[in-house]
Amino acid sequence: MFGLGGNKKGQAASETSDTAEQRVITTLAYPPGSHLEEYLAYYVSRQKPGYAVLITGEWGTGKTHQVRRVLPDDRAHYVSLFGLTKTEDVEAQVFAKMFPTKASLSRLAERIDAVNIQVPVVGSLGSGGLASVLATSFTKNEIVNTRPLIFDDLERCSIENRALLGLINRYVEHHKCRVIVIAHDDKIVKEFEESKEKIFGQSLLVEPNIDAAFAEFLSYFADDAAPGRIAEFAEEALATFKESQTASLRVLRHVVEDVVRLVAALEDRHLENRVAMVELVRLFSALAIETRCNRLGRDNLRNRKEAIYGYRPNAAANNGEQVAPPPFMAAISRYKSVDLSSPLLNDTVLIETLIEGRFDTDHIRASMNASHYFLEKHEAPPWQIVGSFDKLDDADVDRALKRMEEQFAKREITESGEFLHVVSLKMMMASRGLTKESVREVADGAKNYLDDLLKEGRLPPRPAGWMWYDSFDGSYAGVGYWVADDYKAEFQEVFEHLVDARSAALEKQFPELVPALLEVVREDGQKFFEKVCHTRNGMMEYEDIPILAHIAAKDFAEAWLASPRAGWYWIGNALKERNKAVAQYPTLKAEADWFPEVANEMRKQAEEQTGLARLRIIRAVELMGLPQPEAQEASSGPTGSEAEAVPED
Repeated sequence: MFGLGGNKKGQAASETSDTAEQRVITTLAYPPGSHLEEYLAYYVSRQKPGYAVLITGEWGTGKTHQVRRVLPDDRAHYVSLFGLTKTEDVEAQVFAKMFPTKASLSRLAERIDAVNIQVPVVGSLGSGGLASVLATSFTKNEIVNTRPLIFDDLERCSIENRALLGLINRYVEHHKCRVIVIAHDDKIVKEFEESKEKIFGQSLLVEPNIDAAFAEFLSYFADDAAPGRIAEFAEEALATFKESQTASLRVLRHVVEDVVRLVAALEDRHLENRVAMVELVRLFSALAIETRCNRLGRDNLRNRKEAIYGYRPNAAANNGEQVAPPPFMAAISRYKSVDLSSPLLNDTVLIETLIEGRFDTDHIRASMNASHYFLEKHEAPPWQIVGSFDKLDDADVDRALKRMEEQFAKREITESGEFLHVVSLKMMMASRGLTKESVREVADGAKNYLDDLLKEGRLPPRPAGWMWYDSFDGSYAGVGYWVADDYKAEFQEVFEHLVDARSAALEKQFPELVPALLEVVREDGQKFFEKVCHTRNGMMEYEDIPILAHIAAKDFAEAWLASPRAGWYWIGNALKERNKAVAQYPTLKAEADWFPEVANEMRKQAEEQTGLARLRIIRAVELMGLPQPEAQEASSGPTGSEAEAVPED
């Protein structure tokens, strides 16, 4: 065993092999500039300061980055406390940093007259593994104090503060080390600062060096974009970050990366419009900051227009108490020079980029081209120009408004999303007294519009899929509908009427679709299965469309009996799975009574047959999984070995 005296022996041995290093006083990699750099320059110049330094600051302010900038790895021993649970773990990590090579371990083992320590790869040993091998009085006392010892991730270790403070004090007092501790958590910082007089001679609060960090991030990420492009608008991103009063350099790093990816997706004509680019970079930077700080999410980015124009602060309605604004309105209050309602990037693109991390070039460019900066007025749909009325000339808006009303009167619009945009704009104008119509009259007129299209056979039928209306629910062409609380109920009423009308349009086509489906039953049972049931290939033409209820049970039974025998299994199982799906799809409820009717028709056909022909039909009915009548069960004929002896007519 080695007592405290063993350290002197170790130090003497170290002087023979590491004399040159021990004569060197650690210097900074950069000349002192900030208060942090100046103090670190003073502290590391002292050989035996007799106290430790505590560096604090908010999360993400770049404390570790700034310390490493002035004290890189080759001039200090960095030890992460992340995940460590015992002081022995810390001692083992310190030892590994000071003596990193296998040769060093062997040399040290020889010095203490011990057997050679077999550590194949020191770096691969975790804190527990290394500690279990080397955590002895030897590792506690074999210390080289020529470089500062820097402990990071203080709040991420599970060691009791008292024990950790005692260990730090031992490195300072006993081993004469210069110790720097980096802490992020306010609670732990307060606990450590209580011991300041005993252990910490200085506590430094680090402020983020935003300008320096931004320049570094920009230099790193700018290579991903075309040369010089992002640099033209970099100051806008930096100014927006400062306006947000966000201190986290981690957030800044992500924002710079996101802006670079966005700019790389644009065309030259976009980049050449400086006014548009300034608005774009400010908008995107602000929303990137808000999402990175978890202040805005997917739902907040959806329907920005509704969130802004539908917000009505009303203290009187809350007994005179001021109510906190919703997240998006709170974000608006943080940025005085940013238009967070800007349509340069529509809601869909913002969600794709900021929430999902997808920078789809086509989507980004399409959104930019649809904005008032790049809108081709002679090609854009009237609703798009009217919706941008606050950014376009009156003459252009008036022409578009006149054309939009003409389209509505002549029932020219059949696309659901475009129709809803027109309805929302008409309701917006009516709610503000800009037209002679009331919101109620607009809603009734919109429903009449849909009824007229349905009657004329011009309303597109609904496709399959229980969320088939997703493409125009809440927004269309990446733009949210202009809906405020004043008329939200009426707009929803029109939306539901549209959904019902398109379902009715599909039902009108059933007489044409039924013969084609029956032909599939006659020719290919497996193909029929794929049309009405889920398969691996994902093709399901009638997923939640109750077309079977529109087929006469007798006609279906005849088609089934006329089909190739090899496909009967698929037809029977298709009906079984389809019947089970009724509980999952409310729209299929109309088919619930149809399956027993088909089974009855098949049993009637079986009664007219004998032998195996009859048994084949009965067994086909059994594939449907329906309860069989008792009488039918008793007369279903022989099965198994008995069936083999019955000849077929």
